Formats: sequence, structure tokens, C-alpha cells
Amino acid sequence: MPQKIGFLGAGRMASAMISRLLEQGYPVKVWNRSLEKIKPLVAKGATACNTPAEAASDVDAVISFMADDIAAEAVWLGENGALCAMTPGALAIECSTLSHGFVLELSNKVMTAGRLYIDAPVTAVPAQVAAGETMFLIGAEKVALEQARPIMEAVANRIVHFGPVGSGTVYKLMNNLLGAVHIAAAAELVAVAQKAGLDGNLVADAFANGAVASRAGVMTIPGMISGNHNESIHFTTALRAKDAGYAMWLADELGLDLPVGRSATEMFDRAIEAGFGDLAQSAVLETVRSR
Repeated sequence: MPQKIGFLGAGRMASAMISRLLEQGYPVKVWNRSLEKIKPLVAKGATACNTPAEAASDVDAVISFMADDIAAEAVWLGENGALCAMTPGALAIECSTLSHGFVLELSNKVMTAGRLYIDAPVTAVPAQVAAGETMFLIGAEKVALEQARPIMEAVANRIVHFGPVGSGTVYKLMNNLLGAVHIAAAAELVAVAQKAGLDGNLVADAFANGAVASRAGVMTIPGMISGNHNESIHFTTALRAKDAGYAMWLADELGLDLPVGRSATEMFDRAIEAGFGDLAQSAVLETVRSR
């Protein structure tokens, strides 16, 4: 009998993971602030819930996929939050990209309440999640990970256990900061190429097949070339800026100066100030053009 799952969130990544779990035969209860986003999942077999607590009651594991610390705190610890309704010994699987400090704070409260906590951010885009090609970046005690492993193997083709709670988030934050650096640098490449009159399609092809190609750059350069920042949005400018900001907080905690990361973070912050937060990450190009 598959473990029963409560799911908090129904955004792009969350919906892809829920769909995958349903396909694999897992019963899933779902809460989301917008009930409209749950309807397609209900059509696939999920049960809609009115509160996080309702989604977390009578399940073996609660999975959260929230945008940031504030949203995660509300669904776990707020009024009608999930933690108060969870069965003792149940799993709290936090897939959101959160700040390192908040992960440690949240995990302490969850474990003090007698539940198991897994720091489980992922690295993938929605299409990969739906296809079962997720990579989990785990920070957890081994007993918690083994209890969660069947669920994770239903949606992932790789599970990397970095160590105790918080270590998965350390890697995820630096991974996403590196993505911000790659995208910011790609924006500078495209801005110069366009200003110099190079053919955009040739630029995209040369980059994708060259020695310095990165997945982040390959994914975002076509949007920069076309200027269609509101199409095929896998990850928004605002979310990239948030993750990069959390990564810089972590560096500060560790007493490290990251000048390259800081520069990329500032570029994304400027893109938000210019009103591009809800658009695709390719919109960071506009901050280069406007200099």
C-alpha cells in the first residue's frame, strides 16, 4: 500500500510532482491558496483540501513546495498549519528553496514536535519532474531518508544525501546562485552580440555547442534573443533573485565574500525593480540594455 501524502502547494513544480505521484499510485491530498490550481490535479485523482492542516492529517508524509520562507512558515506553523495536524512520526519533506537559517529553525520545531524532517530541495524543471527525472538534494538523518525513500524514488532518478538537515539547502542555494551567475553572464553575451549586429540564432547555436555552454544559459538565451520573456516560464526572475539572495545570506553566515555572486544577484534585483519579477529569467537581459 503506497504511503499517503499531503501536499502543500500547487505551483508549476508542485503540480508536476503531484501528477507524478498520482501516476505512481500514491493517494495525494492537496492544499493551495488558489483552489483553481488544484482542479486539474483533482481531475487526475488528488483530493482538494481547504487548509494545510487538513492536507496534513492522517497521512504518512507531508511535502511542501512553497515560494519562500514567509510562505513556508505560514503553511507549517501558522493558523491551521500542517505541523499541528501531523501524525507523530510522520515525515515533513520540505522541497522549497528556503534560507539556510530558516531551514534549521523549522526543522528544529518539526523534530521537537516528534515528526521527522527532510531537507529536500530539488534541481529540475517541471517537465523533468513530471517525467520522474528529478534530483533530490537531501539533508536528513538516515532513518528519515529511508522512510521517505519510496516516495522520492517515485519522482526522482537521483537522490544525493549531503548529510544532516540543512546540508541539502546549502548545496541548492549555491547551485541556484551559480545559475544566476550563468544567466547574468549570458545576458551580457547576448547584449553585446545584438549591439554588434550578430545573428541571434547563430549566437544561440554557437553557445549551446561551445565549450562554455551551461544548461542555464542554453535554456534562457533563446528567450533573450526573441525578447519573449513572458513565454515558456519555467522559473521567474523573482524566484531566481530570491534564491540568489538567500545564497548571499548563507555566504555572510559563513564569513565569505562572493563578488561574482553578488554582482549577479544585483542584476536580478534590478530586473525586479524594473518590473520584470513575474517574467522569465531571460528578462535580466533588459537590465544590461538599460545601462
